[in-house]
Amino acid sequence: MGCLLAITLNTSVAAPVNHGSPLGINTNEALENDTSLPFVDLFRLAMPFEEARPWFTKGNVRFDRHGWPMNLNGGKAGTRFLTQIDPKALPQGLYTVRYDGDGEIRYGASAKLVKRLPGMDLISLQPMSDKKITATMFIDKTNPRNYIRNIRILMPGGICANEPKRRVSNARHCRGNYQSFADHYKHITFNPDYLHFMKDFKVLRFMNMAGITRNNLQSWVHRPNLQEATWGGSEGVRGVPLEIMVKLANTLNVDPWFSIPHKADNDFIKRYAQYVRRHLKPHLKVYVEYSNETWNDVFVPQAEHMKQTGTRYKLDKDRRVAGAKYYSLQSVRIFKMWEQAFGGKQRLVRVMGGLTSDKNLSHTILGYRDAYKHVDALAIAPYFYVGQERMRRIRSVGHVFQQLNAADNRYSIQNVLKNVRQQADIAKSYGADLIAYEGGQHFVHSKTHSVTEGATPYLIQANRHPHMANLYTQLLQGWKKAGGKLFVAFSSPRPYTWHGSWGVKEYINQPTSQTPKYRALMGFARGNQCWWAACRSTTIARLPKPAQISQSIHRGDDSNFIKPKVVRIRKQGQSRNGIQVATANRIGSVINGTIHGSRDLSGTWRSSWDDQNLYVKVNITDDRHVRDSAKPWADDSIEIYIDADGSRKSRYDGWNDFQLTYRLHDQRLTLGGRTPKNKIHAVKHRMVKLANGYQLETTIPWSTLNVRPKSGHVVGFDIQVNDDDSGDQRDAKLAWNAQTDQAWKNPQMFGQLVLTN
Repeated sequence: MGCLLAITLNTSVAAPVNHGSPLGINTNEALENDTSLPFVDLFRLAMPFEEARPWFTKGNVRFDRHGWPMNLNGGKAGTRFLTQIDPKALPQGLYTVRYDGDGEIRYGASAKLVKRLPGMDLISLQPMSDKKITATMFIDKTNPRNYIRNIRILMPGGICANEPKRRVSNARHCRGNYQSFADHYKHITFNPDYLHFMKDFKVLRFMNMAGITRNNLQSWVHRPNLQEATWGGSEGVRGVPLEIMVKLANTLNVDPWFSIPHKADNDFIKRYAQYVRRHLKPHLKVYVEYSNETWNDVFVPQAEHMKQTGTRYKLDKDRRVAGAKYYSLQSVRIFKMWEQAFGGKQRLVRVMGGLTSDKNLSHTILGYRDAYKHVDALAIAPYFYVGQERMRRIRSVGHVFQQLNAADNRYSIQNVLKNVRQQADIAKSYGADLIAYEGGQHFVHSKTHSVTEGATPYLIQANRHPHMANLYTQLLQGWKKAGGKLFVAFSSPRPYTWHGSWGVKEYINQPTSQTPKYRALMGFARGNQCWWAACRSTTIARLPKPAQISQSIHRGDDSNFIKPKVVRIRKQGQSRNGIQVATANRIGSVINGTIHGSRDLSGTWRSSWDDQNLYVKVNITDDRHVRDSAKPWADDSIEIYIDADGSRKSRYDGWNDFQLTYRLHDQRLTLGGRTPKNKIHAVKHRMVKLANGYQLETTIPWSTLNVRPKSGHVVGFDIQVNDDDSGDQRDAKLAWNAQTDQAWKNPQMFGQLVLTN
């Protein structure tokens, strides 16, 4: 504890140069409640006039193509340019409002007119009764021939020309090179407080700032541009121009991370890449990702676009798998367009985004059609939190932290890190790095709609508690130890609300002593300069790509390359105990996730037969039993695969190819896709829980399998075991014969049983 405090609380030590930092940060959405306050012009993030109906804009107002009200037609145009901002986040003093055109502007809420001059107003910002700043503006009159436009609401103070990351209140703080925001706003774009905060991060992920989420943007001509009245607004509308994001990366000397809209056409993608190539400083790397969380059904437009497009292309019968495969295909197409624009891949980090708890998704997106050959990094979001089903039990901050240490909380830090280790193994097997596109705490009580309801007040208090620094340090150290590399935290300063406490600060210039998450991030960065190869280089150090994955994943069929195992099983006599003395066969091929020793998961099986039945007995060692999913394969369970006539086809034939899933305490079997259902009721089984695992004995009639047994008959056969330790999703899978997790759709993955007398 003392060591941790020495690292995280010593704020007098100079911040490290971002060149060696292992951390990145996510930017915020372009909204008027953004307490990171990135721009000296507050109007940049204002609500668009047209979007402000019916609260501030009323009547038949006509707008120009950039969103400025050019004819009020008896109505009025209004907007809100600050919402619920902590006064301490804003510079003290008078704000300068500049505009072109003739008309009359009125201010409301926290904004008070102090002085009016031609084309310029001076206003003050005064806290409301809630002690926050919320400011509005109205255009009550405007000359249609010279309408009010190009409104700029500029912070007081300025910078010394050679110190853009330090805000000063007046010229007395500079040596003859003072530049006020009011007079030099055309080239001073960024709030110095914002630059000062961002300077310590190695990578800026622009997904939020670019407005990617739920954005159906397709064409280059409709992208956010510099001439728009405001870059703020609702989802699908808001977005900061690419020019500004590149300028910010250049100003800070940070590597930018760009997310391409899910519907972007080829012209958009190519022009985007070309602009970055021409204007980004040549020593900076570029992270390129297709959209954001396309697996997440909360983000309907991008998730549905993947599923619908993948289904239309007939990539898979399962819509979710089809969507993942389309995401993989389109990602590779985008990477190739960027490589063409950049004249190679030397400066590009090609990223595919996965789900921390879903190992199958990672295999799909990396393995489909050899996509991994064109991918440098698998990105996940390691968040720790309390499951929604536990929120009703939260009655204090102590309860919050207690839940985070509970072994049966699937989202505890230790369980999250277990997933990280498994994802790191997957990424490495494909020759890719594991990085975090987001990560940290994820405290949200989804049933609440105010900061005083349910668990929300305790979640907010927990984010402010000094112990949160310990948790972040534990997560980051565990991330590094598990094999993770770049960690991009979520997110830039933003207020804590019932939507979540996402910001690593609550506002941009909040004192470090009040920010445990930020202290932990900076402490970790000081003690852990980036540890991966060439992290300080201008080019990428790529892992070698495996030579063998391509065949099995591309074709979904490794049977042509791996000889199936063969076991001879003996016919038993009338005593029916032949299975007791049959040879035990080890189930030892890890085909999904990571197994941490034989106590975590291991098993053996044995088999015998007679003229009526096939007998199978399976013994599993498993240190933890979980049964919490709708689908048995997501919990601890045993799968038996049978190709009864040994035909070894590449697809289930609907006649005597079977997938039988046995889960502890389930009375009925679960049948795989095209498993014949006739006479399956005749299959008998007994499953018992043991001290260190569980045991299955099953009797399968040959009449159910639609074959007549005889000595020398060959049966396709495999046994696979699912392991769920953390809940919600399967963590790992063992097989007797298969080398990849394809047996559920391809009988050529099976080994062979040979019946003998």
